[in-house]
Amino acid sequence: MTAQENKGGRPKKSIYEELKEALLEYAHEHIGGQIKLANLGRETKFPQYVWKNNKEIRKDIERINKTPIEVVGFMKEQAFIVSAEDLVNNNFNNKKRLIDAVNQIINAYQTTFEKALRVEGLEQALYSKEKEIDNLKREVEFYKNKYKEMTVHSTTIKGREEHELKENVLNIEKYYQGKSETEDELADLFK
Repeated sequence: MTAQENKGGRPKKSIYEELKEALLEYAHEHIGGQIKLANLGRETKFPQYVWKNNKEIRKDIERINKTPIEVVGFMKEQAFIVSAEDLVNNNFNNKKRLIDAVNQIINAYQTTFEKALRVEGLEQALYSKEKEIDNLKREVEFYKNKYKEMTVHSTTIKGREEHELKENVLNIEKYYQGKSETEDELADLFK
């Protein structure tokens, strides 16, 4: 190894990441079968002791062995569906393992079906809320226009009588406490 090849420092990819990739490839090729460290050592570029000494990857192997059909948390990006032929061929001599695998498929189907029903319910609720929001927006616009109309009509005596208003909504004198702005400007000019 030359000095250029080994620059020191942290490797580009951790051993766990490489093991995880190899594990996913192996699991994909051996769908439904039990994953054993000896088989991983023979069929991957990593020897058996590397698999055995990495605690994180052993936990992942245990999870896959317990639930090979379900999409395990770290495998979501590489989810796959088991073919019936592979499932039967990989578990032909182990009736219990085959029954477990079929039960996992049924459970995964049931879970997915329940999630789909929840999503459908949420979509319907969202659609009804969107309709309600649109109706409320139209109502707000209606009342804004009504308020504008009433403020304009409140400026005349006839408009107030027609719309049963008690006073002028646009009465500027309320806001200037007796003196108008024009009076203040005139007073300043003639000092």
